[in-house]
Amino acid sequence: MTKLEADKLFNTGKKVYTKTFKIVYLPTTDAGEVIISAPIKIFKRANKRNRVKRLVKEAIRGLDFTKNKNVFIIYNFGEIKTFAEIKAELEKIKI
Repeated sequence: MTKLEADKLFNTGKKVYTKTFKIVYLPTTDAGEVIISAPIKIFKRANKRNRVKRLVKEAIRGLDFTKNKNVFIIYNFGEIKTFAEIKAELEKIKI
């Protein structure tokens, strides 16, 4: 995803807020793409940010998040939740 596409995603995309996530998505005509972010302000250590990204990536693997959509997922919870909790919360979100 280029900088222009990311700007368009944040300016015109639809937003979904949960306790743990902020999700911005925009339908596209081509194959979708997912970007996962864990802010440095919340997780100072890189190993914790990487762990969160791996857990979220694995949780969305079986879901239809990328079906003709560009999706940006921001993890905004102060602690690392378990895989089951992350997956359950992502399954509830309908985008």
